[in-house]
Amino acid sequence: MVEDLGAAEEGSVVLLHACAHNPTGVDPTKDQWRKIAEVIKEKNLLVFLDAAYLGFASGDYENDAYAIRYFIEQDITLLLAVSFAKNMV
Repeated sequence: MVEDLGAAEEGSVVLLHACAHNPTGVDPTKDQWRKIAEVIKEKNLLVFLDAAYLGFASGDYENDAYAIRYFIEQDITLLLAVSFAKNMV
C-alpha cells in the first residue's frame, strides 16, 4: 500500500478504511499507519477516511480510531465518513 501511495500523483484523493478493512479485515498496525501518514504528507494526498466499523476490529473504539486521531495530530487534511449503523453502540 505504501508503494502505491508513493506512486500516486501529488494531490490525489485516497480512500482508506480506519479499521476492519472491507473486504479483507486486515488493518495496518500503528507503525504502518505512521508510515502511511508519512507518505501522505510527502505526496500531499487528500485522505477520505471511512470509519464504518469502529469497535468491530479490536473491540475497542479508541484502538480502532487510531488512524483518525494520528492523522489529525499530524495535521493531515482529511475527509471523514462515519456510519453508526455498523458499530458497537
